[in-house]
Amino acid sequence: MKLPPLWKITRELKRPLAQLKLLPSRVGTFLFGNKYYDWFLAKNSQCTVGRLAHNPRIAVYLIFPSQGVLASHVEALKYLVSCGYAPLVVSNLPLTDGDRSKILDRCWLCLERPNYGYDFGGYRDGILLAKEKSARIDRLVLLNDSSWFPLPGAQDWLVEAEKTGLDFTGAVSNYGHPRVDPEDFRSIQWGYSTSHRNFHYCSFALMMSGRLMADPKFVKFWQRFPLTSDKKVTVRRGEIGLSQWITSSGYSHGMTSDPGLLDQHLAGFSQEELQDAVRNAVLLERPRLSALRDRLLAEKAPAEALRDFLLTAVALQGASYVQPELMRRLFGTAFLKKSPCWLDEKGSETTIRFARSLDGAFGAAITEEAETLRREKAPDFRLSKTAASRRNKGGCTGARAQPPV
Repeated sequence: MKLPPLWKITRELKRPLAQLKLLPSRVGTFLFGNKYYDWFLAKNSQCTVGRLAHNPRIAVYLIFPSQGVLASHVEALKYLVSCGYAPLVVSNLPLTDGDRSKILDRCWLCLERPNYGYDFGGYRDGILLAKEKSARIDRLVLLNDSSWFPLPGAQDWLVEAEKTGLDFTGAVSNYGHPRVDPEDFRSIQWGYSTSHRNFHYCSFALMMSGRLMADPKFVKFWQRFPLTSDKKVTVRRGEIGLSQWITSSGYSHGMTSDPGLLDQHLAGFSQEELQDAVRNAVLLERPRLSALRDRLLAEKAPAEALRDFLLTAVALQGASYVQPELMRRLFGTAFLKKSPCWLDEKGSETTIRFARSLDGAFGAAITEEAETLRREKAPDFRLSKTAASRRNKGGCTGARAQPPV
């Protein structure tokens, strides 16, 4: 029997020790995280009534305006209002007077809260506030500014989500497919199932029916939600926990962009199209996957291997990250994730190139914001090859060169 590589054995041996070390804090936040927030931190929140009227179709829009309220925030709010939703903006940072005024012009309520619990902490406050202030909720949407939306030329996501007629609709899901290690990519068997352990609907865009919002058990889920400042735990309790609650509670659920169909679409791609898709795949902090990509392209791998690679990458990381261009082309996906702009150099280049292809004034605004994120949050990406070479040799001591992105 073939033994697994040493690195994999070491990883599996270290994992329970790392989990054990984190256990006390995780148990503490599970039992008392929401109480700590409600009793001590929530008193620092500020709720301001906006200039738009309330209606029973509510959109909780969570923002983290570290660079101020941007054109993309304003565009998202304009879109929500145009679709007949009353925006309830939740800011996980305090707003300046000028930024607050921009928000209040385009919302029903604006809640500024302490940044505790990441997006699910903000969603929790937004949902509970909406329930407190609304006698009836016909539909509620959760959105956050981790993505640019609505992308020019993409689907009208709110309309498409409403058309599903489901109680719970996401834009896309992650981990609905069996995952394999990169070196085993040829063994992947593509098949979608919500029963996978870490399956979840991605939290950047979710829609809930009035029937779901009227369920006292659903409200209790949010009241009891265990807040934490641990991002990984927030994902497990939030995205995964919410999705598991929905799938186990008998509510209808689904998504508007189904990566479960990706294998069928890729089967019709030419060799050149597959090479382009592999070349433009966004691989965040996945060195082994990136090395495999480079090898397959250098070897001019056959179409079957390229398809298996793409499916492996999506299974490991999620379609919304790996293939933003392809998801818009195949499914009309209206969202573009922001984090590749600073987490990965090639991913940053791909994201900005995609942004530059978008039409109109909003396309230009997305491009400008993407370039700013890359410049300010990932300064090492600005190095020219010559400057990087000098730095690696110990000869770069002055200002860093900035090549075009």
